[in-house]
Amino acid sequence: MVVSNPNFGNGGGATLMGLFDLAPKDENVQSSSLGLTGLYTDRGSHLLALGGNLLPNDRWRIKTAVADIGVKSELNVDELPERADFTTTVRAFHLNVLHRFGEHFFVGMRGVVKDIGYSPDNESGNQYLEAVNATDNLSASLGPVFSYDTRDNRFFPYEGVYAEAALMTNPTQLGNDESYGVLDGFINGYNQYRPGHVIAWRAYGRFTPSDTPYSDLSTLGRKADLRGYIAGENIAQHLISTQVEYRWQWRPKWAVVGFVGEAVLFDPGDLSRDSFYSSAGTGLRYLLSEERRLNFRVDYAVGEDYSDGLYVGISEAF
Repeated sequence: MVVSNPNFGNGGGATLMGLFDLAPKDENVQSSSLGLTGLYTDRGSHLLALGGNLLPNDRWRIKTAVADIGVKSELNVDELPERADFTTTVRAFHLNVLHRFGEHFFVGMRGVVKDIGYSPDNESGNQYLEAVNATDNLSASLGPVFSYDTRDNRFFPYEGVYAEAALMTNPTQLGNDESYGVLDGFINGYNQYRPGHVIAWRAYGRFTPSDTPYSDLSTLGRKADLRGYIAGENIAQHLISTQVEYRWQWRPKWAVVGFVGEAVLFDPGDLSRDSFYSSAGTGLRYLLSEERRLNFRVDYAVGEDYSDGLYVGISEAF
């Protein structure tokens, strides 16, 4: 596969993914997936990950992953004389277990273990890491997760709502240097107002306390919030973002999308006009699996101050 991402660089690798039914006689249970991915980019960034979504029946949802990641960051920071280059290494394990209550509600627990290390690649990178107090750390977090899901498909929904909230605690008893918590959540909505035309929208929020370490602060450009920004260039305690995306399937295997987004990234007591950020872009989709609506995705997004990004991968941004 080909990968392009402003956080990761441009490169490629291979993905071996299996889609299978653990409950083939139950039409209410969607396909499970398990995949092994290896990627390398022109920056020297790499990713090796094994993970999947397991749906043994209509009551349980299990999501797990183990990964070894190395990211060569290239950040443009106004206060520094040159681009800040540094390397972040992450070894992580993630486990998310949910149990269904009622028709659409899920309750469960999430656990994450991360071993993070930082090394500067130039003097500005060293100055940046010192300024944000980025230090090597081994951390573990655990917390409850609440989910609501009425989507008709988890890869490319036409209809429904998908919402989730989690309160992740990082106590010193699990090896963290300081105890703190992170509250985040999202709500995604999908509406097919006529065949082949879908309006998708997303609202996301993430809130951290004042003593949160650099690795857990909120930032633009992480996951889909917002596309067009590099993760780490803009950081603060709190992030609230919204997006709207129009998806038009103009051929049986081809679709085009257009999207806009707005976000506010701020520390308490420091909300100003500079805290607001915009994003817009367009993209192309190619259908890999008609049965499961699984797409190959190419997006290009533009943010403010000449920030932009090209995104290539599998499945939707949200």
